[in-house]
Amino acid sequence: MLCATWIIAFAGVLAALAAIASALYVRKGIAEQTRNFEKQTTAYQLSLSVEMALRLDQQFNQIEFRKIRSLAAKALLYHANEGIAEDIFDFFDSIGLFVKLGAFRDEIAHSYFFHWINLYWHAGKQHIGMKQKETSEVWKDFETLYRKVCAIEKRKNPESDDLKMPTERLREQLQDEADLLE
Repeated sequence: MLCATWIIAFAGVLAALAAIASALYVRKGIAEQTRNFEKQTTAYQLSLSVEMALRLDQQFNQIEFRKIRSLAAKALLYHANEGIAEDIFDFFDSIGLFVKLGAFRDEIAHSYFFHWINLYWHAGKQHIGMKQKETSEVWKDFETLYRKVCAIEKRKNPESDDLKMPTERLREQLQDEADLLE
């Protein structure tokens, strides 16, 4: 009987060790699945961000929007009827919201739109400032986007002429936008 008790105890210990080993194996498998899921989620989010970039770029370059850009640039260049530029500010405000919500990566926004974000922010900041005095939250996501893409530009190219944006450069770039349809 003593021998049977020892055998039962030994079997119990073996069963407990097997259960512990199984639990560790399952835990390792779950951790691996979690890492794989995170990789898939990241890849999926990146593909959605790229798809959004392509669609926004397409919209930005459609003939109708190019007309809006041209008129906005002329208005900002000559400081006349600058309200025309508000559709452009709204466009970049929407991109800023997408970046804020994590639906659009700021690096991709920089790659596709930095030049124009920077241009229209510099050209429109007086108009934007006046409107923000009336409604403080208007184009706040555009402003945040501008700061984010400038930080990326500064990190990539600390000597970037776009970050300095002298008046003559601003005028030249606005004129290029104004001439889009000519």
